[in-house]
Amino acid sequence: MMIQRFALTLVLFVLFVAFPTSGLAHDPSEPRASIKDPQATSQGVRLRYAPLSLPGGAHLTLISPQQWSPLADKLSQKLTDLHDYFTSVFGTIPPFTTSIRLMDNEVFYRETGAPEWTNAMYYRGQIIIPLTANEPIDMQNMNRSIRHEYAHAVIAALSKGKCPGWLDEGLAQWAEGKENPALKPALVNWLESRRPVPLSLLQGGFTKLQSDMVPAAYAQSLFAANTLISTYGLSRIREYFDNLSVGDSKKRAFEHNFHLSETRFEQKLGKVMKSWAEKHKEPHYR
Repeated sequence: MMIQRFALTLVLFVLFVAFPTSGLAHDPSEPRASIKDPQATSQGVRLRYAPLSLPGGAHLTLISPQQWSPLADKLSQKLTDLHDYFTSVFGTIPPFTTSIRLMDNEVFYRETGAPEWTNAMYYRGQIIIPLTANEPIDMQNMNRSIRHEYAHAVIAALSKGKCPGWLDEGLAQWAEGKENPALKPALVNWLESRRPVPLSLLQGGFTKLQSDMVPAAYAQSLFAANTLISTYGLSRIREYFDNLSVGDSKKRAFEHNFHLSETRFEQKLGKVMKSWAEKHKEPHYR
């Protein structure tokens, strides 16, 4: 029963999970999109290229098969809004360049080798979102994926790609908005009989973690990010990114901005999470 419940939690959780990324945004005073090469093809599929120029010098190209051009147009405005939102949250975003590509579901999994539960990822310099032809687009899930991936892009630009994986992933989940309902059960179940996932295992991507650890790793990352936000504020996190971007080590930057070592933070976080898990241990979590 416990195994079945945990498996269900994993399935529910990963519906909204996306992997790390690096770039996005658009200046609303400019044309929303222009077709660079409508005849370009990939494996026989005609692609539409829509370059966007964004405030602060960022550049993004939306790449989509012609059949999803209307969706690409909608996304261009959403990316503009996201750029403005993250600018208001973190301040000026350094220039960066990337692309976001809408790709057929089967081609996506074949080319990337991603797990089947992946609904978006950053792969070889671009954000890729798999879609299934002839099926309605789940815009709620799409919006969460875009917010998640864009957060990774902004974090990469601010920290020059040096942000620890646990904080990177935690902030990306925070940026999605309403918390995924499977997160709390996943973390409570994990902490019931095990220690918190070591932050040393969460410094990079999570794709190599043991499958039973993945839901708890994502949930713990969000918990840790929320703890930093509530304790120090987003402006202090921005300063931490600034220190990383100019060459400070992760150890030195963390201690300088948060006034404790990452090791001490992990110890205190573990105690808080254990106490929290005990209070949230309910029958329906098991």
